Amino acid sequence: MVDNVDQVEASVPATHPALQAMTRVLGAAAHAEWTVMQPWADALLWAFNRGDSYITVPREYLAAIRSCGILVGAAGAYTPFILQNNHLFFGRIWQLELDIAERLWQLANIAPASVNKAAVAADLAEWFPEADSAQQRFAAALALIQHFVVINGGPGTGKTTTVAKILSLLLKHAWPLSRPPKIALVAPTGKAAAHMATALQRALNKLPLPDSSMQLLGCLTGQTVHRLLQLQPPLLTGPYDAEHPLPVDILVVDESSMLDLSLFRALLRALKADVRLILLGDANQLPAVGAGNVLAELSQPTVLSPVLKGQLTALLPDQSLPPSRDDANMAAHVATLNHSYRFDATQGIGALATACINGDDGAALNAITSFPKQLQLRQADLRRLSRDLYSQQQVWWRAVTENDITAVFSHLTDIMVLTARRADAEAFNQQYRRYLRMQLHLNTDSWFAGLPILITQNDYGVGLFNGDIGVVLPDQDNSGHLLAYFADGASYRAISLSRLPQHEAAFAITVHKSQGSEYDSIWLLAPQAQAAAEDSLFNRSLLYTALTRARQQFTFCGTAKQLAQGIKNNQQRRSGLGTALVQLAKKQSQLSLF
Repeated sequence: MVDNVDQVEASVPATHPALQAMTRVLGAAAHAEWTVMQPWADALLWAFNRGDSYITVPREYLAAIRSCGILVGAAGAYTPFILQNNHLFFGRIWQLELDIAERLWQLANIAPASVNKAAVAADLAEWFPEADSAQQRFAAALALIQHFVVINGGPGTGKTTTVAKILSLLLKHAWPLSRPPKIALVAPTGKAAAHMATALQRALNKLPLPDSSMQLLGCLTGQTVHRLLQLQPPLLTGPYDAEHPLPVDILVVDESSMLDLSLFRALLRALKADVRLILLGDANQLPAVGAGNVLAELSQPTVLSPVLKGQLTALLPDQSLPPSRDDANMAAHVATLNHSYRFDATQGIGALATACINGDDGAALNAITSFPKQLQLRQADLRRLSRDLYSQQQVWWRAVTENDITAVFSHLTDIMVLTARRADAEAFNQQYRRYLRMQLHLNTDSWFAGLPILITQNDYGVGLFNGDIGVVLPDQDNSGHLLAYFADGASYRAISLSRLPQHEAAFAITVHKSQGSEYDSIWLLAPQAQAAAEDSLFNRSLLYTALTRARQQFTFCGTAKQLAQGIKNNQQRRSGLGTALVQLAKKQSQLSLF
C-alpha cells in the first residue's frame, strides 16, 4: 500500500469541494487532517474498488493517522475512517462488516432445535445410504438442528440435492403439518436463481415425498435477492427490516460467493429473528463484484462444539465427525462437500480444477496435455475463433433459421465464450457480429434473429433481471417481427425490443456474469493486452470459475504462459468479517465469565 500512497499527490487544492465543505463544518483542523489523510483515502478507495474492505498501514505511518482524531477513530467511532490495529477502513464498510457479523452471531447462537433423534437418524440413513454421501448426510444433520449453516462445495458435489433433502426433512421433523413453513429460494442473479430452482425440482422428483410435502416444495421458484427484498437502488432500501421482517421461515441462498457486503447486510436485516438461513456456494469461485468476500470468510474447516458433537453423534451414530472444541463458534456452522459426482479429480476438467485450486501450473499444463478431448489450448485469434464458433454452432443456427424456439433454447448452453474483462467480451461480440453479417448476409448487425442478449439491469415492470439471457427471434406467429424471447418455466415469453431494459450481446460474456450457469463447452479468452494479463483480475479464482462452468469440454484461448500466470496469481481479498466474528466470540466469552 505504501507504493500506492506515494503515487498520490499529498497536497489538496484549497478549492476542492469536499475540503471546503469539511472546513465549513469541522473547521480548520479538518483541513489539516485531510492533508494527511487524502493520499490514504485515495489508496483505500483504489483498494475498495478492487473488492478489499481495508488497507494495511505500515507501522511508521500509524502515529500520523491516529493524530487525525476528527477524521479517524478507533473501532466503533462515528468517523469517516476507522483504524483497527493497522487496518484502515472507510467507516461505512467497517460498520457493514460489523452489522453482518452481529446478525450472523445472533442466528448462530439460537438454541439448537429439538428433534426426534431416532426418527431423524433413521431418515438420514435412508436418504443418504451411499458411503460417498457421508458429507451430504453431515450437512443435512447440521442444517436440521441449527438455524444457520454454510454448505460449501464445488460443482457436482450435490449441494442442490442435499438442500432438497434438507427441506424435505425440515418439513417432516421441524414443522407441524398445521403450519407449514414459508420457504424462499434466492440467488444474486436471475440466471442463478432459475438454475437453482430447476435443479431443485429435479432433485425433489427423485425423493419419496408425501403429497403434502411435494405440494409445498414442488411449487418453489427461484428469484433474485433484490426481487425478494424489493430493494431499490442505489441504497438498497426496501420495506423489510427488524420491525417488519420478511415473512419467510426458511431461506436458501445459492451462489453465495456473489454476495457483496451491501447486499448481504440488506438481506440479513430483512430476515426474521428465528429464520433458518442456508448459504450455498463454492468458496473457490470469484467473489462478488462489489467489496467483500463473504462466503470465503465463512467457509472455514468445520469444528464442532462439544454439545453439538454430542447431538450429531445421536443423529449420525455410525459416522466419524469433525473435531470439537469449546471455542468452535462459526466453524460449527460449516459443511464442506468435496466429493464431485460430475468430475473425476484426477482426469480432464476435474484434474485442471484441482490444479487451479492448488496453484499448480505444472499440473494444469500436464492435464491439458493428458486429456486433449476435454481440455484444449489454442491461440486467441478473434477472427479464427469467430469462424470456428460459427462452425460449431451450426445446430443452433439451423434452429434459428427454422424459428424452432424450443431447439434454440435447448442449444443455448452448448457453448459459451468467456472473458476476464468486459472490454474483451465486447471486442469478441463485435468481431463475431461482423463475421455473422457476412455469413448470414445481414443488412445490419444491430438486431437479427439468433442474437443472444444478456440483461444487465433489473426491471420489475417488465419482469427481467440482471443475468437473464434471452434470444432475438421472429414472432412465433410468423409475422416476421423480431422479439426478444426468454425462458419462463416450461414455456417462453416475448418482450418487445423497445421495452428491453439495459442489455448487451451475449455471444461472449464475462466470467463474473456466467456464475450460476453451466455450458457443455467453455472457451475462455485470455486478456487481449499484456497489461491486462498481468493484472490481478486474471487470477486463479477466475480461471477456476470459468473452468467449472463447463460440463464436458474447456478450451483456453491463449498461451501456456498466460495460463500458468493466471494459476499462480492467487489474489486474496482483504476482509474484516472474519476478524469481526472473532471479536464477537471473544466478547461473548469474556461476558460468560461474569
